[in-house]
Amino acid sequence: MTKEQQNEFIKYVMLVDGWTKEIPLTFLLGFYVAMIVRRWWDCCQLISWPDHLLYNVSALIRGQDPETRIIRKTIARYAILTSVLAWRSISLRVLARYPTDDHLVDSGLMTKEEMVMFKSILVHVDPHQKWWVPLNWIQTMMVRCFEKGTLTHTNELRVLLDALEKYRNGFFQLFIYDWIAIPLVYTQVSTISVYGYFLFALIGRQYPSKNENEEIVDVYVPIFTILQFLFYVGWLKVGEDLMFPFGADDEDFEFNYILERNLEVSMLIVDDLHNQVPPVYVESLDDEIHLLHTSASSKLSNHPQRQHLRKLKFNVDAMQVQAVPGSGKMRDLMR
Repeated sequence: MTKEQQNEFIKYVMLVDGWTKEIPLTFLLGFYVAMIVRRWWDCCQLISWPDHLLYNVSALIRGQDPETRIIRKTIARYAILTSVLAWRSISLRVLARYPTDDHLVDSGLMTKEEMVMFKSILVHVDPHQKWWVPLNWIQTMMVRCFEKGTLTHTNELRVLLDALEKYRNGFFQLFIYDWIAIPLVYTQVSTISVYGYFLFALIGRQYPSKNENEEIVDVYVPIFTILQFLFYVGWLKVGEDLMFPFGADDEDFEFNYILERNLEVSMLIVDDLHNQVPPVYVESLDDEIHLLHTSASSKLSNHPQRQHLRKLKFNVDAMQVQAVPGSGKMRDLMR
């Protein structure tokens, strides 16, 4: 390039570099990613765990007779069945594992008689969304336990129904998050802003041969621009990856593990650990408990709880009781 062309090019570089400063990229990305992370964390909090429901079932539906044990285990099985039916509508992992209702029968989550009853239920608005049916079966079983006398008080039935409702609400709210997605315009604006910013930066971040003091500038690698590219594009990719946490990628929710964990823990709660407690002896009252340290834990720093006013002392004059002028209450107290 000739000298005149270089000077003209520098003018365009300065002009385009000024344009990049007009794009509020930090604000746009901050708003976009913060909204997605908050949505992602809300979805994580809405994953339904059957522990609370089944702890109440084990505590209130008591008995070791075969009928009562079958009732508790059936309630636990229906709770896991609800998870599969609900999550396979939104999670690719669960859908790939249980693509049809026949897979539910093969895995033991549903009997053939239950399958016939399940398929006979007609839902005209959305015939594929019958995930709530096992919850209705659980509710009916709880009411029948109350009618038979297994549950001795209406408060016990109320506790079980409240726990069942809480378990159900997690699935329903996850469906809302899956149904109503983030408006596409948010993603489009953020993506166009990031790539548009660096498109202008290709020209605006080039170094002229001399600075304003006519000193020679010899910088070939725009280090700060490269760092900006890594930060902003990485920030954008974080939002894109967390936008849909129900897929099969490494950063998505591990619903298959959750199902396996919930099934094992559920059966332990309602059957194996039901009415099980270690023996308690009177001699245990005299036992002393000593919290021990290992060699590794004793070397760690310890920061006990301390209130910030624990060492604050007032002098004698400041602690003198003084009546407030015009206050009848203080004079009454000092009589």
